[in-house]
Amino acid sequence: MVVCPYKIGADPETMSVQAIQDELNILLFDEKFQKACDAKDRELLTIVIARGKAGHFDFLLGKTEWKVRGKWRRPEDDFDIEENIQLDVEFKDAADECVGKRIIDLLKAYNIKAVRETVLYARTVPVEEGTL
Repeated sequence: MVVCPYKIGADPETMSVQAIQDELNILLFDEKFQKACDAKDRELLTIVIARGKAGHFDFLLGKTEWKVRGKWRRPEDDFDIEENIQLDVEFKDAADECVGKRIIDLLKAYNIKAVRETVLYARTVPVEEGTL
């Protein structure tokens, strides 16, 4: 049994961009890792990012991309419509959600180091039913 990296992994803030990218791909896609962590629960990672910055996520081994629009209230100018990309990745999480927690921590550090969005919107939600 592998101890979940959320409990023993390196601090994402000290990791290189490449190390963060590599670990994200392992957490999201590596079946051997999933089995070792007893990750069986289906989860969906969603990231919403400005279209111009979506290329920062080209390293992901698999994802679905959606063109989306967002309407945000900005303190300096009333409302703004943004053209965004929504990235969806289904993955497997352990019962204690340690994989999803680690993914979010890695994404926060990746945003600071590479993407540089003021607010990176990312979340994980359970997949209750599906055809896959």
